[in-house]
Amino acid sequence: MTPRHVLSPALAQALPHIPGSTGVYLFKDARGAVLYVGKAVNLKNRLGSYLRDQVGTRTAVLLERLTQVDFLVTATEREALILERNLIKEHRPRYNINLRDDKNFLCLRLDVRDPAPRLALVRRFAPDGARYFGPYTSGTAVRELLKFMKRVFRLRSCRDRGIPKRTRPCLNYQLGQCLGPCCGLVSLEDYRQAAREALLFLQGQGKKLRDELAAKMHQAAAAWRFEEAAGLRDRLALLDRTLAQQVTHTPNFRDQDALGLAREGDAAMIVVLLVRGGRVTGSLPYFFSQAGDLDPDLLEAFLKQYYCPDRFVPDKILSPQQLPDQKAFLELLAEQKGAPVQLLFPRQGPRRQLLSLAAENASAALKRQLSLGPQTDPAEELLERLNLPTPPRRLACLDISTLQGDHAVGAMAVFWDGQPDKSAYRRFQIKEVEGQNDPAMLAEIIRRQFGAPEASLPDLLVIDGGMGQVMVAQKTVEELGLAGKLPIIGLAKAGTLASGQQVRDRLYLPGRKNPLFLPANSPGLLLLMRLRDEAHRFAISYHRKKSRKLALQSILQQVPGLGPKRRRLLLTHFGDLDALRRSTLKELLTVPGLPRSVAEKLLSVLHETQPMPLSQSAPESDRNAGPGVDNPSGPSETPLPGNPATTSR
Repeated sequence: MTPRHVLSPALAQALPHIPGSTGVYLFKDARGAVLYVGKAVNLKNRLGSYLRDQVGTRTAVLLERLTQVDFLVTATEREALILERNLIKEHRPRYNINLRDDKNFLCLRLDVRDPAPRLALVRRFAPDGARYFGPYTSGTAVRELLKFMKRVFRLRSCRDRGIPKRTRPCLNYQLGQCLGPCCGLVSLEDYRQAAREALLFLQGQGKKLRDELAAKMHQAAAAWRFEEAAGLRDRLALLDRTLAQQVTHTPNFRDQDALGLAREGDAAMIVVLLVRGGRVTGSLPYFFSQAGDLDPDLLEAFLKQYYCPDRFVPDKILSPQQLPDQKAFLELLAEQKGAPVQLLFPRQGPRRQLLSLAAENASAALKRQLSLGPQTDPAEELLERLNLPTPPRRLACLDISTLQGDHAVGAMAVFWDGQPDKSAYRRFQIKEVEGQNDPAMLAEIIRRQFGAPEASLPDLLVIDGGMGQVMVAQKTVEELGLAGKLPIIGLAKAGTLASGQQVRDRLYLPGRKNPLFLPANSPGLLLLMRLRDEAHRFAISYHRKKSRKLALQSILQQVPGLGPKRRRLLLTHFGDLDALRRSTLKELLTVPGLPRSVAEKLLSVLHETQPMPLSQSAPESDRNAGPGVDNPSGPSETPLPGNPATTSR
């Protein structure tokens, strides 16, 4: 990174009109796309520093592409920080540090205030008074932990609110993984004691819990309650095996995150070392190929995005360097956590050892990443191979799901910089097309999504299908006056032709007769396949949900005395047909305004009506190019990678 002075005419022209107030500034290119979002206590001084001071190579390229400067004034620095974070999330600027791996990992939730507390896997922390433990960087590990806790503490994991009421226990009880509070097979006091023991274990007080269980076992044996003593003995054995694996501790039992930073040229690696309950439980690596900022600026930009509103915030954050503007940032984190948060820069002691460990992990991770060689950017590859006007950073894919034309729905999945942007996902209930007419359904979705003047256009629209679907989409786009503004391709799945010939995934482009085949290991093709499979999954899930709801409404209409109001109450109370089938007469009578005679008729109809197999509930029509192609279903989701972690909040 060679520092140099850069003359930016656009910035020099805008500078006299910039106020000396606190706010946020946006750098834009000739197309109006946001290149960079920044925060400043004094906008005029901060923007002037770009012209006065020497800047790195990355910032120099940014200033050369800059053609427009916008700004938003805020009342306080804290408001500017929140606005900056929101704008970065919305625009994903190319020259900001963007976390591509910003998913929320699994957490365990236990609400001890519940009359019958249950263990649940969640992905978001919420200020609801419950206790949260995590994040767990390994989906497999957290599910193994949940399985272990069900065997040892036997807490319920069902979704019922309050104390569930059933006439007979579920399969978990029969497997010895639930105490059965729903059927009164355990007293409420004993069940809540089991929940307190589970809480002790998750808080890292396994040794204390072991001593308590051992004392209970000896008391039960002394009182000749040998069956109870044997059960406690088995729980102790499971607990001992787990505690024997938890050997890495720190003297402080608080939750901490330690940041490690390693650089080589413009490439940088940041590792977040997770310390939960005084135990080092995992690490999260983040690689940046073009990190031209100085180390403090890079760390500050990273932290602003890493600690998003629904991510767990620890008690202390250990950083290798002081950050430029940390006061407003810490105030924001404290409000987010609901408790004070400290940002520390230790120079000695156990916390310094944690920082050294994080730095070693960052250095090793960076060397491993660089040893893989330069990675081809999928967007740059698609830009070249598909002859697009700009790199396709924002991708959208459309898919149709229908059962012989019935209950037809459409879905759109959106990727931004290779990652799902679920806030931009859309679902469509087909309204204008009758029967099995997929091309007409596709045209309807395109008109509804992109027909409005203010509609946001993706850099590339992917159609799950072949040349027929591409031609329909292209014609619809031209009718909307978007020709040349919305590039379209079709992506057909691999399969077997009627002749028996095997074909792999292929692309169809408007104006090109033959399909385009990319290498099987092409990053661009793999990205498009992930997008296509995500749209496929999203469409099928919507179709199944709609089909089940319509099936429930159809059954309810057969019951005398169930008018529209009572049907709505039942749908609100039970949600779906499966939950309604599992209900008892006593549970039905808890629905307001439902007479006993009507509830008995409803149970009779439900028992007479057999449920539809899941495989028949929502098969979707396949729209891939080429007649006679068999299309396999999309791949199933895989668990998140990483290592387990345990945290209480």
